This record gives sequence, structure tokens and C-alpha cells, in this order.
Amino acid sequence: MTPDPLLPLARLDDIPTPPAWFATALDTPYEALDVAMTDGRRIEARAWGPAGAPGLVLLHGNAAHLGWWTFLAPFFADRFRVTAFSLGGMGGSEWHDDYSVARFADEMWTVADAAGATAHTLPPVLVAHSMGGLPVIHAGAKVDRPIRAAVLIDVGLPGIDTGIAIPEYKGHRLYPSVEAALGRFRLAPPQPCANRWIAEYLGRMAVQPAHDAAGNAGWSWRFDPRLWGGVPADDVWLELAAMRCPVALIRGANSRLTAGEMIARMIAALPAGSPLIEIADADHHVMIDQPLALVAALDALFAGWVPGLGAKS
Repeated sequence: MTPDPLLPLARLDDIPTPPAWFATALDTPYEALDVAMTDGRRIEARAWGPAGAPGLVLLHGNAAHLGWWTFLAPFFADRFRVTAFSLGGMGGSEWHDDYSVARFADEMWTVADAAGATAHTLPPVLVAHSMGGLPVIHAGAKVDRPIRAAVLIDVGLPGIDTGIAIPEYKGHRLYPSVEAALGRFRLAPPQPCANRWIAEYLGRMAVQPAHDAAGNAGWSWRFDPRLWGGVPADDVWLELAAMRCPVALIRGANSRLTAGEMIARMIAALPAGSPLIEIADADHHVMIDQPLALVAALDALFAGWVPGLGAKS
């Protein structure tokens, strides 16, 4: 039976045991980084792979965290200096008062520099899912920092009616336990979730100890609730057309967010020949739905952009 798309973790007693590759990936050594921005805010990050190797920087979507990449990053760590981080206001990175696409792009470069992902003579490859694509598009339209190539994974841009309603969000609740919070963990946009062991892992990384106004202790979500509606991106279509690096699009074949007019307009904005890869049996959250197929698609792209580093040895 297909799980309820709104409640992928409503029951925690029937989640399958993760496959061996998942446990192996999570056991891969990494460096935990605490990166300071110029305004003093802290950004959490992790880095895998040899220092001095070509850089690969991974960005997650809205209200998510670096954990969305931690089980895939090790697949590339034998030949890249791989970096994943939590954007400001999400995961273990500090909240602040003013979120913007430009600020997220600044975080990306600051973390990439601190992690050594920009130390190689070859510029880094940037890979982003969903809202994480906005700072990558912004950076790609500038000429101040070189980018070898960018991959946009099921990135939806404003101004097109996708038929997906964003529900009103009234702020975080305080849950008495981690399990109670996980029972309310949702994917947004909503979709079926077959690989619930990945959702459980991501859900556990999405909560933290918290207190309510009365001082009661419990658990709550880690992201700043002000980010629920996203960040302003009025210039993103112009920036997409102005990107100065090779760009590839990946989408879940079942994703409503990037279907029809959305993906057609994105393809039209990019140079002729920019590849589009559709992942079968995947919805918007491609790394949950088809993680190994996503790895294979990225490997194929890297083989063309970084000669000799596309396939795992």
C-alpha cells in the first residue's frame, strides 16, 4: 500500500531496515565544519574526500538541512572534495533576520572556501535541489567566481502556476518527544514516500530540543518558520538566462513542481543543448525516491565536465 503522502512517518514501527549501501555511506569519514560568516553567524557544514581534489558543493532545499546529501556525498568522495552545508536559518546553521538569495550564495562560497572545495585549479561543480537552486542560479549569473558547471535538481522558479498550494504555516509546535515530532514529519510539496527509512533519517536530523513560552521542554523543528514561504527571487528568470557556466537539469518524472510549462521555460532560457535528465519513478524529492539513480545521473554529467573523474574507481 502506498504510504499517506502527508504523513510519511506517522508510524515508526513499520519502517524497513535501510540497505547496506546507506549504512556504508553514513559510516564514511567526514570533517565537521563550523564556518563563521563575516557577520558572526555560524554555518554548519561537512566535507568528504581528499583536500586539493576538484570541488563539489551540494545545496539542499527549503526547510531542509545538510542531511539531505550526507548519504549521497560519499559516492563522490574518492575523487572530489565534496561539501554539504545547511543554509542559514536551517539545520544547525544560525537563524538571522534577513534571508535572501544573495545571502545564501555568499554562504555557499564562504563554506566552499573554508572546506577547500575551491582550492583546485578547476572551479567547483555546484549541485542543488529545489530552493537550493536559487543561490546557484544567482552565482552562475555573476562573473566574480568561476563555476565549472551547475546541476539543478527539480528546481521550481516563481511566476508559473504549478497547481501546488502552499499551506499556511502558523509556526512550530512543541512535541513531547522526538517520536511525536517524527509522526508529523511531512514532505513539501506532499508526495508518496516509499523509502521511509531515508525520511526517518532526515526527520531525526530536522528536530532539536526546544522550550515553549511557558518554559516547557520538548522537541521542535530546526528551521526558521519565517522561511516556510521561501525567499524573494524576482530576478531569477533573468539570472537563469544569464548563467555563465554549463547547466544541466534533473527532474523527477512524477514531479508536479517541474512539469509542463515550468521545465519547458527553463530549457528555453538555457543555451541550446543543455541536458535534461528525468529520473523515472521519482517525484520532487529525487534523493529520497531514487537515490542511486540520482548518483548515476550525476556521475554521467561529471564524466563530461571533469574528464577522468566521472565514474567511481
